[in-house]
Amino acid sequence: MDYLIVVEARCYAPRPGVLATESAFASHLRMLRQRLGPRFERMVVAAPSYRADFYEANRHHLGEVTEAEDGIVFLPLSQDGGAPRDYWLKDARRILPALWRATRGASIVHSGLSQDLFRPSAFLAIVFGVLLRRKTLFFIDIDFRDKARMHYQSGTWSRKTYLVCRYLLDPLRRLQVWLAVRCCSLCLLKSARMVADYGRGRPNVRNFFDTVHSPDHILSAPQLGVRIARLSDPKLPLRIVYFGRFVPYKGLDLLIRAVHLARTRCGRPLELLLLGSGKTRPLLESVIHELGAGEWVELRDAVPFGPELFEILSTCSMHVATPLVEDTPRAAFDAMAAGLPILAFDIAYYRDLRATGAVETSPWPDPQALAERICELDADRSRLVSMAIRGVETARENTQEIWLDRRIRWTLELLDGC
Repeated sequence: MDYLIVVEARCYAPRPGVLATESAFASHLRMLRQRLGPRFERMVVAAPSYRADFYEANRHHLGEVTEAEDGIVFLPLSQDGGAPRDYWLKDARRILPALWRATRGASIVHSGLSQDLFRPSAFLAIVFGVLLRRKTLFFIDIDFRDKARMHYQSGTWSRKTYLVCRYLLDPLRRLQVWLAVRCCSLCLLKSARMVADYGRGRPNVRNFFDTVHSPDHILSAPQLGVRIARLSDPKLPLRIVYFGRFVPYKGLDLLIRAVHLARTRCGRPLELLLLGSGKTRPLLESVIHELGAGEWVELRDAVPFGPELFEILSTCSMHVATPLVEDTPRAAFDAMAAGLPILAFDIAYYRDLRATGAVETSPWPDPQALAERICELDADRSRLVSMAIRGVETARENTQEIWLDRRIRWTLELLDGC
């Protein structure tokens, strides 16, 4: 039988039998399928579809998996950008029967929280799995409970949007989690706080990291020595990097302003590299122009996950993240693998990672406080060296292979009734 995985991450079928998606996710799917081995005939990935124009504009940094070579099949759900009413008036007549058939043909249904309550395919797959008595694996990759408050306080949401989310939509999301921990075979919650709040000693509820870096991405001892030498040299100004999507909730305009303030306060020629793509690029270009920052801020297009990305990271000194809402970016572990100390706004995910010794946080969402922390770390090179060393150690302990092996063991225990 099949392994059915239902996600809200966008995919695309450029050709029959081919699935294109974000390169790190494609690599993750391929490795997961290989480790599942002959226990399953196929992996069926049910996901919303990119628009064709988005795919054409971004195809150079997307990854591909195929049915013929990888044993992975794509089941398209709703199309990205469609109106909610289209889901129920048009798409549902195709999606729901197809999802039911896929669930009936699977021995395990791997799905999760439907953040988009107007297109709830992910949680409907869990419901179908429970009704058909399949093994069900429920996951959450972000603690959504503070999202409304953070959006409202940061000014990105109106009071109306905040009230609707907090008092109508979020209770429905919390209900999904409440039901899942009681009905699903295994629940993976990417938050120690969520495990504590919802698990309450339940053996089927566990914390996890869905990292994508592998051992060959982690700095070798000689490479770490080069990193330490560079960080130890106060004559070398910090080259700060952010890599990921250019979307509003990443707060990248605040990052540019914070580095601008830091350059003024500490009188150091700090540099900033923004590596990625997304709809806020025009805003970032506007801020760079406003601040006259073109000489020290570089905007570079996204590159596929892999050697090219890590080669670019090797030229940088520190990774800084400025999320405006709760976030769980895999980039944090990629930065650790590259020996980059991490500074981020004080959200729950980064607070948890402070225990690694590789991460420092700054008050959310204050660019002035962030600028002060950048200056402090630039002046304390021994602290940066310690963070780099601890980051590499943490990356070694949390490779994709380690976490996949753990998940595969848990999954096979479900099938074997252990």
